Amino acid sequence: MEEIKKQDVKAFAYFDQINKEKLAASHDGGWRCGILTTNMSECINGVLKGAHRLPVSALVEITLERTVHYFRVQAIKGKKMLQNNQLWTDFACKMFISWQQKAVEHTVTKYSHAQQSASVVTRRQNRHGMNTHVVKIANRECSCGKWNQFGIPCSHAKKVCGAYNISAASMVKDYYDLMAYNNTYSKHFEPVQSEDYWDDPNFQLVHDPTIRTVTRPGRNQNNTHS
Repeated sequence: MEEIKKQDVKAFAYFDQINKEKLAASHDGGWRCGILTTNMSECINGVLKGAHRLPVSALVEITLERTVHYFRVQAIKGKKMLQNNQLWTDFACKMFISWQQKAVEHTVTKYSHAQQSASVVTRRQNRHGMNTHVVKIANRECSCGKWNQFGIPCSHAKKVCGAYNISAASMVKDYYDLMAYNNTYSKHFEPVQSEDYWDDPNFQLVHDPTIRTVTRPGRNQNNTHS
């Protein structure tokens, strides 16, 4: 925020009025684990890219087709990961190994055995100087914020786990487990029959253009209030 203030005071004033829980992952209390408010909607938009302006019936059809395809692909990927005897998903494995390699260069000073806390000094690559981070294994947190954000012990936490003879693998969040992953994509979809075989609906759709008017540029709005 201070950097924004240096660049533009008006921008700083605007952002300062917004609830910081909605603005930054550092103020979300750890609930979203790196998932910002708009990310989920952007994921859906990515899946439905190119379908936004289609008629409603076509939009429903393409949503089903792409969802079925996505579930099928992910289910196959999950089986391959199980065959490779992986503990977690590809993302978690890659991140865990990467941070494990970085931990080799860290230096640990243990403090409280009860909280399994320690300070970790890291070397900056291609730079002079060092950074110090605080890790508390009992609270599953590191001052760098990455452990809380991703649910995977960062390189600092990995180094402290080794100092206290604790398995860092046991600290990885359960949702990265392959059983959880495969359970997510274990459901199946039933093929949809031709419209001629559908049951008759007990309602009738009525188009009434008078209930919607253009009040300003952009989206139409209802005249009625709920």
